[in-house]
Amino acid sequence: IPYLHAVCFSYHKDQHALAFVSLATVGVNAFADSLTPVWETEGFKMPESVVYDEERQKIYVSNVNGGPTQRDHNGSVGIMDADGKNPTFEWVEGLSSPKGMDLYGNKLYVADAGDLVVIDVDTGEISARYPAPSSKVLNGLDVTEDGTVYVSDWLGSRIYVLKDHKLELWLADDSLNFPNGLFASDGYLYVSTWGTNPRADFTTETSGTFIRVSLKTKKIETLNNGETWMNLDGIHKISKKEFLLTDFIKGELIVMSTKGKIKKTHKLALPSSADFFYIKEQNLLVVPYLMGGKVSAYKL
Repeated sequence: IPYLHAVCFSYHKDQHALAFVSLATVGVNAFADSLTPVWETEGFKMPESVVYDEERQKIYVSNVNGGPTQRDHNGSVGIMDADGKNPTFEWVEGLSSPKGMDLYGNKLYVADAGDLVVIDVDTGEISARYPAPSSKVLNGLDVTEDGTVYVSDWLGSRIYVLKDHKLELWLADDSLNFPNGLFASDGYLYVSTWGTNPRADFTTETSGTFIRVSLKTKKIETLNNGETWMNLDGIHKISKKEFLLTDFIKGELIVMSTKGKIKKTHKLALPSSADFFYIKEQNLLVVPYLMGGKVSAYKL
């Protein structure tokens, strides 16, 4: 049975507070259990993505702080200790609606609406901007081992690539199904998708899907076509045969095989679970809640 839902949002810009209310939910996975946070840090301004920096023992947090599609220069990146303490909520300012991030060396790459932004984490300064003028909303991001950066265009159903200091269109295809999270592994770019034609409340006409794209041939394969309704956001590979993904609307963590089979789901604290980070050495999941203004950490 398709997942049926209705949601409403209320936003008060002065307090940077966004309330997310689920009015009706049908078809939620009966085998989902709940995770209990081991720490939480509140005060972020619509946090969308988190990245763990093992060398510096920091966590970076992107703050959308307004309309997720707006190029309003109202966004920022925050920073806090690896245990969630001592947050600086607006560490780097001057972004618009920053979303997906990834770290490579001392460079923090940030998908910021129509630009790919590079932050030097040693200085806390923006060191480069790479515009994607034909994009609609840049969203997910992943950096491969050789430093190649892939960025998803959520509303444009496109993927861009940064290599040799050039941001270029890599793939445009309706089968990308409004792509969100990206994760490169074993010759493929795995993609968590949102579903077609997002409305103002982020709900969609069709389910999101879990797909992979060959980095060599750009062939697209659908691994899970949404038999269980999904609106997928974050993605992280945790073993040779398993991925973790977040369902933004339901507020769930999904354990999915590399072949697209849902193995288990975990209920999270709130809807709007976005682009998380999994710290394998600690078996720790760090989740930003776009509508909750906070970041929560869970032991799996």
